[in-house]
Amino acid sequence: MSRVWSICWKEWRVMLDTPLGYVVATAFLLASGFFFGKNLFLVGQADMRSYFSVLPLLLLFFIPAMSMRMLADEQREGTFELLATMPVRMLEVVAGKFAAVLLQIFVLLALTLAYPLSLSLLGHIDSGQIVVCYLAALLLASVYVSVSLYASSLSSHAIVSYVLGFGMLLGLFLLGQAAATLPPTAQDWIALISPVQHYSNMLRGVVGLEDAVFMLAISGGFITLTWFQLERRRWR
Repeated sequence: MSRVWSICWKEWRVMLDTPLGYVVATAFLLASGFFFGKNLFLVGQADMRSYFSVLPLLLLFFIPAMSMRMLADEQREGTFELLATMPVRMLEVVAGKFAAVLLQIFVLLALTLAYPLSLSLLGHIDSGQIVVCYLAALLLASVYVSVSLYASSLSSHAIVSYVLGFGMLLGLFLLGQAAATLPPTAQDWIALISPVQHYSNMLRGVVGLEDAVFMLAISGGFITLTWFQLERRRWR
């Protein structure tokens, strides 16, 4: 476990030392502030539900940008071969990089706590529902990070990794959006396999065990695929 946190801390310091991390964080907070302010001042809705409804779309653009260089740069710069000879398991490498990106998302979401705090000054808010919404956002972010990390393992070019990750996440997002236009039987299947649908279920303010387990299982599945891809490259 100490190796995982060492890799996580190393990647965290890289994020703090490069302009990309600050640019992505600033852009995310500006976009979040826009959508929150739009519903508060233009629409007149003093709640967080509309913001959390658009959050999957925001994360769709920003998480691949945070993850694209994680494994692609290791291959492009030739440090993957050095990493493969060190006394560290590939699964620990993947877990450390996954934790680093998820930690960055956690910090960004923590900064948006200013939104519900400002709403509390205007009137009563359902704090329990807001806590559940933030938990749902973290679970969805874990799915997005695992998919984007897998995309980063498929190419040695960060831009290609971004396009691959964005494409896969866009497919998952559109799958959930298309559910309402399909027959009832197809809707039931999509509700089972779409992470966005499980996320939407949690926005009602109730933590469903099946929703949380599903998103954790999807995250674990893509982490396993990433580990398999790295092991395959290591022994090739």
